[in-house]
Parts: sequence; structure tokens; C-alpha cells
Amino acid sequence: MNHLLFCYHTCPMEEPGVGLSGGMNVFLRGLLPGLAAQGIRTDVLTRGKGEEPEVSRPFPGVRIFHLPCGWREPSTRESAVDSLPRFVGSARDLLAKRASLYDVVSAHYWMSGIACLEAGLRLPPPVFSYHTIEALKEGAAPASAPGLSAVRRAAEGRLSREASRVVCFSGNDLARTVEIFPSAAGKGAVIPPGIDDGFRAPPPRAEARRMRGIPSGCFLFLLAARKDPGKNVDAAIDAFRALRSEEGARLRLLVAGQKPPPGRLPDGVACAGPVPHAEMPGLLAAADAVLCPSSYESFGLVPLEAMAAGRPVIAPWTGFWGDTIRAEGGGAGYAPDAPSGLVDAMRAVCRDEALRARLAGEGVKIAARFTWETCTSSWAALLSSAARSGSPR
Repeated sequence: MNHLLFCYHTCPMEEPGVGLSGGMNVFLRGLLPGLAAQGIRTDVLTRGKGEEPEVSRPFPGVRIFHLPCGWREPSTRESAVDSLPRFVGSARDLLAKRASLYDVVSAHYWMSGIACLEAGLRLPPPVFSYHTIEALKEGAAPASAPGLSAVRRAAEGRLSREASRVVCFSGNDLARTVEIFPSAAGKGAVIPPGIDDGFRAPPPRAEARRMRGIPSGCFLFLLAARKDPGKNVDAAIDAFRALRSEEGARLRLLVAGQKPPPGRLPDGVACAGPVPHAEMPGLLAAADAVLCPSSYESFGLVPLEAMAAGRPVIAPWTGFWGDTIRAEGGGAGYAPDAPSGLVDAMRAVCRDEALRARLAGEGVKIAARFTWETCTSSWAALLSSAARSGSPR
């Protein structure tokens, strides 16, 4: 297997992955160069902003085709769905004379998977990664308008039936995926992402604070999340406000990854807005602890990045990171339905320096096993297997 078609409709890959909304871009920037290093040439189809296809080559062995799709600002889930039919047509035109070149097809996120299935060409059934599942997001917090949610759920069910393989980032997520989509049973593979080396060697804390204008003597909680109800940013701000009433002005909370909300922020809370991913190690270095209060994550890069940087995380006893913290440490957990659960966990971490040091050391050990070398080797093996066993539809 030496030629891969990678479909990634949701966001344009040339975007810098600012804030945390570029999580899939961050993943692809870690994965694709590694695949190329193993001799796998990759063509990526992604949304373009122009009226003609454009090609970029960000890494050796990787070409990105930016396809006309009727791009509309701001880029939202709804606008991405609206652009899907034209994207499929553009992909069909591009691939009309190229489909036979590809040994295997991989698609990430449901719209990309549907684009592969509906291109109308004799492509191999895709290796598919959901990244998140709508039914699980609905259980956490409404993520989409009702009509879009129904469309997405139907599409995700179809992909469970028609994909050749289904890839999840954790065993927890694969188990829940198979519960919702029994037709995915027997197709699943678990391949966790890697992490950039910059997180393992962040800048010194004092320097990182100077860069951000953060007082040296305060205790800083960091919450890095895109704007999404399931990220529970409002609940975290409420918990911080309650704890600050006990601990005083030494406590600070910095929210990164989204624009400041309208109105005045509570005392001690600041909003950094979208942050380029390359600056995240410095932001983590400035923090004393990292809040990860999401109701649902298929994996969650922020806890991994925080652990790699030696910062304790605070997360609910749910999903992969809840299970990992319970078994191996690296953070403080809490019951998500306990009224004071998040406040209690924050209080324990901010008051106990020895606890923070222990959790930081445990987190570094946990993060050490998540490398892009391991990730890309696992993906290469899976794609090669799919190429050998797959056949055009």
C-alpha cells in the first residue's frame, strides 16, 4: 500500500488550528508527516474557499486539494453541511480520472465519510474515524440543531455499516460506539493520538507568565476549550467563583480557545480568545492546574497535553481520562453529577502543593506513552491491512 486518499471535509487544513476548534487539524498535522515517512503518499481532499481547486504541499509526500464547496463565513457545522453537496461534486470531478490510483481511503468525521460514500466512484470502502458521536454529545449537551442532529445520526449509522474499519482513540469510545452502532462490531481499532514534543519541554513557568502578563504569585487555573455547551465552561466559571470566595484574589482562571462572552467577566476570570496550537505549551506552562470539565470527549487532547507539560488536570470520573486518572493518577477526579464535585476537586489541588507535585509526576509518565511514532505506525499497519482486504464498491 503506497497511495492513500484522505477525505477531510469539515475544516480547511491550511487553517492554523487556533484555539481548540482545530483539534482534528492538530491530529492530521501529527499523523500525515509520519505516514509519509513510512512511504505512504497521501492526497487530502478538504474544503476550499475559492471557485477553482487549489493544491498545496505542506509536507513531503502529502498533497492537499482545496475543493470548491460554496464556502460561507462564519464556518459552522450548519454551513459545513450546506456545502457538502458541492464538495461531493467537486470531489467527483477531481477523482473521475484518479480513483484507481488509491489503494485505500480514510475519512474523518461524518461529513467526510458521507462524501466518500457519495462520490459515485469505485473507491474502496473507507477506513472511518468518527472522532465524536452525535448520540453521545446529545446525552451531554445539545451540540446541533434538531434537524442537523437527526441527519448526522443517520449518517453515522450508515458509516458504521459501510465503512471497512472504524477507528477510535480509546477503548472506552470504541465500546460506546459499538453499543450505539452494533454493525461496527468486528471492525473496530483503537489508535490513540500522539503529542508534539513541545508539550514535553514547555518554557519555564516564570517566562510563560511574563509573556501573558500573569502575576507570579497567583494560582492559575487554565481551561482550554472551543465554544460548545458540552465543554461546561459556564459551570467551571461558577465553580471558580465559589472557590475564589474562600481563597481570595490569589486565584485566577484563564479561559482559552473562544472569544470573550458579552458582558463583564467575574473577578479573577480572563479570556485569552483563540490560541494557536504552537502557543499552547507556553500557556500550559503558565498554569498551576488545568480544568477539563467536558461532559463527553471521545479522547480529549487537552488532558494529554497538560500531563505532558507536567500540569495536574481536573476532570470528571467519566470516559478515558476519568478511568485513567482513577487507575494511574495525573489529576483529580470528581463525580460530574455531584453539586460540589468540581469545586471540591479544585480546592484539593490548589491547597496542596505536595499533591500537585505527585499528580504532575504521574501525568508525565502517562503522557510518555503517547507518541506520533506509535500512532503513525499503528495507522500505517491498519491502512495496509485495509488495502489488502478491501475492494472497490
